[in-house]
Amino acid sequence: MFFRFADVWLLALLILPALIWWRAERRGGAAFSGFALAAGVLRQSRGPALFRLLLSCGLAGLVLAAARPQYGRTMVEREQAGRDLMLVIDLSGSMQINDLMDEQGKRSDRLGTVMNAAHLFIANRPNDRVGLVFFGDQALTSCPLTYDHDTVNQFLERTERQQRSLWGQHKSGLLGDNTNLGLGMGMALRCLRDAESLGRAMVIITDGADSRDLVPYFDPLLAARHGNAIGVRIYAIGVGNPDGTMTQEDRFGGVHVVSVPAEELPDMPRLQSIVTLANGQAYTANDRVGLDSCFRHIDELEPTPRTIHTRDDFSDRFAWPLAIGLSLIALALALEPRLRGVA
Repeated sequence: MFFRFADVWLLALLILPALIWWRAERRGGAAFSGFALAAGVLRQSRGPALFRLLLSCGLAGLVLAAARPQYGRTMVEREQAGRDLMLVIDLSGSMQINDLMDEQGKRSDRLGTVMNAAHLFIANRPNDRVGLVFFGDQALTSCPLTYDHDTVNQFLERTERQQRSLWGQHKSGLLGDNTNLGLGMGMALRCLRDAESLGRAMVIITDGADSRDLVPYFDPLLAARHGNAIGVRIYAIGVGNPDGTMTQEDRFGGVHVVSVPAEELPDMPRLQSIVTLANGQAYTANDRVGLDSCFRHIDELEPTPRTIHTRDDFSDRFAWPLAIGLSLIALALALEPRLRGVA
């Protein structure tokens, strides 16, 4: 809520009451022989000054009323309508590999890097519905599409915590240690069937080649064709550093730094074949900075439609300055003979 003048340029007319106030009237009787003596003995009358004050204040009130003072606010209305985005995140055993570097140059495993980047990506899409699918041997829709991004972030945090707990006990992950990519894509497509949405997209984040000997196995190329048929665009981010190293513990408890095996790296030609079928793009992320950059590229390719309407809700408040101005001018005119010393 704030105050404003609708016709602020009319305030320039305030120069008129200022001129009336500063204009000193010439005193009559200067030619009278006793004028100088009377002027020195008699105190100067304040009536003319009071008359000018009333007249100038009254005129100032009329100017303020003409400028239309208003009180209210500007209403900004946003249309809550964005895109539907499903994050399809790999939870296979190779996500434990710590071949990535964070912003401070410290070694980080793939799971932690992916989860942190996913949090940032979600924060930058406030008007979109976001959902989560995780996959390993099996696939799970962890969170359906929702505008409640706090809930999405809670699912990310809980899933990472549970996955690390199992790895810490040297057990298989929540959904197994392999990469059933096609099954994860199929789960995500079930959530992206709303044809009324302004845009639908899937972002796959994986660090390995899909395991074709799993049961059940769903061909990711078939999933990509189906996604394209229903209007879903598919993006893929391959996470892993082909030139990086990882730490490995031997059977005696010693920790060694070794090169990342080729079979533990994403199959980028395979990912490129998948996204090509669904009008998407594939990216490689060798570290946290690269992963954030991939998400930024996807942000640019999937802009969120924002409809913003601005509406002014103001009411005029000219009645009081108008009434005060007219009252002061009327009072000045009524008292004018007495203020000027004429009875």
